[in-house]
Amino acid sequence: MYIFEIEKLRLGDIILIKSETRISQMVRRLTQSQYSHAILYVDICSVIDSDGYGVQSNNIHRRLVAKENDAVVLRLKDENKNSVLNKVEVFARRKIGTEYSTEEAKIALISKELKAKESNRQFCTRFVAQAYHNAGIDLVENPDYCVPEELLNSDELQIIDGVLREASEKEIEFANSENPLAKQMEIHKNIFQRARELSGLDIQTFENVNQVIIDMPEIDSELTDFVRNSGYLTMMEYDVEKNPWHYNAKKMIEHYNTPEVIVDTSMFFASTESKTRERLNMSINALIQLDKNFPREYFKMEIELYRKLIDFSYTRESEAIKVLKYY
Repeated sequence: MYIFEIEKLRLGDIILIKSETRISQMVRRLTQSQYSHAILYVDICSVIDSDGYGVQSNNIHRRLVAKENDAVVLRLKDENKNSVLNKVEVFARRKIGTEYSTEEAKIALISKELKAKESNRQFCTRFVAQAYHNAGIDLVENPDYCVPEELLNSDELQIIDGVLREASEKEIEFANSENPLAKQMEIHKNIFQRARELSGLDIQTFENVNQVIIDMPEIDSELTDFVRNSGYLTMMEYDVEKNPWHYNAKKMIEHYNTPEVIVDTSMFFASTESKTRERLNMSINALIQLDKNFPREYFKMEIELYRKLIDFSYTRESEAIKVLKYY
């Protein structure tokens, strides 16, 4: 099995993958593509894509491929355009939660001239192409309807070699272990469903939830209570329970066992958590402004959550630094 080397990936990289599953083979056949799925890398081990579960964020360490030619990484040719990649990331994160549309994906096979019929739905290549289009870069002729082969052949992109390596037994074990983010995705899905029930609107993302809380203050208290009871506010505690070695120096050393892996893991947390907190602080500032203009229980709860996430980030960083001082 092979795994992606995160040191060789950059913000905005597009990963095309394939497998020998029946669905992958069918997609490749119908789209006349070498690959069946598109994924967007958004830095610090995170990828975002749109599959049957909707738009979701995941850890790239959980994405194994069977053979080296089962994946390819694409990157912008013109480095002068890298300055807009933060807009690509912002678009991608805002779409988390959006439902997948099989019907829209089917249309991509037959038409390249239509505008999206279901603009509040996604499928993998639309999601990636629209993220770039939103930043002012058109990778394909029609970002609403496109297939993997169009991304592979885009004049804007180049293939990046040497991004895969053989996975260790420990890495394979982690990739196949229970994923806390799966629980998170289920909680998000339940929140959006409840927001739809209370509002009667097509709620797909947390951005949609924020807007409906502004427009319909009468549902603020009930939706906030639902979110508090959903497990949404305790997801980090769940991660600490499942991956305690990310939050404790001694446990990190015991778990990873070999010096090279211990140092690499601790270096990762020590060097990336500041960027994680930068993103979290941006979210807090936006929520504080919303709550100032539209005082709501929901916004205060979100601010409370993001402050807690920042505390967890400091813990990961400080425990990693302890490990590095030891080694």
